[in-house]
Amino acid sequence: MNDDTNVQMEEDAARARGLNASMPETTGGGYVSLAELGFLKLARQRRKLLSVAFITGGIGLALALLIFGGYVIMSMQIEERTVFTSTPPPRRTYEPRKLEHTVKLQKRQRSSSRLTIVPRLVAMKKTSTVLPEIKTNPKVIHTSFQPKFKPVSGQGFGVGLGDGNGVSGFGPGVSRFNISGIPVIGEKIAILVDTSTSMVEEDKGGVSGYMRVKQRVNQVVDALADGSTFNVVVFADAADACFEKLVIANMRNRKKAKEYLMPFNTEGNWGLATGNVHANGKGLPAKGGTTRLDLALTAAFQQGADTVLVISDGAPRVLKGISPDEMRAYRNKKAEWESKNQAKVQSWDEKNNGAPAKMVKVWVPPKPARPPRKGPPKEGQAPDHGTPAVPGHWEWRSASAGGHGGGARPQCPVKPPKERYWTLTEFLKHLRLLHEYYYKSKKPPTIHCIGYRIDKEGGCFLKAVAKKYKGKYRRVKTLEVK
Repeated sequence: MNDDTNVQMEEDAARARGLNASMPETTGGGYVSLAELGFLKLARQRRKLLSVAFITGGIGLALALLIFGGYVIMSMQIEERTVFTSTPPPRRTYEPRKLEHTVKLQKRQRSSSRLTIVPRLVAMKKTSTVLPEIKTNPKVIHTSFQPKFKPVSGQGFGVGLGDGNGVSGFGPGVSRFNISGIPVIGEKIAILVDTSTSMVEEDKGGVSGYMRVKQRVNQVVDALADGSTFNVVVFADAADACFEKLVIANMRNRKKAKEYLMPFNTEGNWGLATGNVHANGKGLPAKGGTTRLDLALTAAFQQGADTVLVISDGAPRVLKGISPDEMRAYRNKKAEWESKNQAKVQSWDEKNNGAPAKMVKVWVPPKPARPPRKGPPKEGQAPDHGTPAVPGHWEWRSASAGGHGGGARPQCPVKPPKERYWTLTEFLKHLRLLHEYYYKSKKPPTIHCIGYRIDKEGGCFLKAVAKKYKGKYRRVKTLEVK
């Protein structure tokens, strides 16, 4: 044999020796057969195969669950989007801000005494075309949704008066303005303007100074909120109101109020002698006077104002009637004097009644005509319309008032009671009676007073009235127009 064959034989023998050495022994002392070795090798392969199959199946199952679950989730999302887009969202039935405004407006109209505004179409000039009336439905819409709203206040810029700053706002119908440093806030405003002739005296600026007062009042009228109500009342020896009741502060009524105020205290129209305001038995009785602030406040109380602005240059001088007790006391004293002096009076009558009085002829010189005096009359005096010409003539006159020198007839020294003016206490009592009658249980109006170049007495009077009725008082030298 060659060397290669020997080498092969040696390798086979070595392989056989290694195999025999690794074989386990049996219980009988022999060795395991080669067939048993094949079985063990086969079992290991199957176990390996089964492990691989189990792991592969688990992974496949997990992937299947992941794919199926993702499919289900995507299907659900697609269905929801499909349902949402195919069915339109519910339509909104209510407009919250519009409904809130409607509820607030209806509530204010029910609580306010002023007339409800009905919108109409108005033509600015005459035309043959008849515009139709806009019909409104005042019914309240009742729904299952009843919202509750809190009161909301609004604020906006308006005309500045006094200190240059003014605001109109605080809700519909409420006016806010400032005049001479007095902040005025109200919904029903009465403006009382003194038109007595003392307002146009030279030391108070004359006619031009009073013109500025009226222009200032016009600015107040322009500063009123559109939804508020107002009236202008003038007073001197009487009181007169521009409107019979409080009116809406619209363009037409503002213009009418300013036109009403402008002619007062101009040439030929001094003061105010008659007016359309009367106490009608309410409050304390009065018998005339000057600067009749009592009548002007009566008009404001009658019309239910919640805010009153007074512009005057002095305290009112209101004559009060003589009481029955005063007249009774006067008559008693007069009767007592007549009973004591009856003999003297009777003796004088017997001596002088029978004889005629001595008469003398007197020449009366002529008087030329006098034209009306220009300028305003004094406070409490009637306007001067002048006098006609009087020719010269003779007149017969008595030489003496006592007949033939018998002296004057005895007269009772007891004088009848004089009519006096209201005191501040009586004036406030008058206002209290008006409040109890016209306002019942409601609170009285707020009264603000402006003293136009007023004296000390008048200033104290207006200050006391403003303090009593929760208002402000200011004394001004001039009302500047800005």
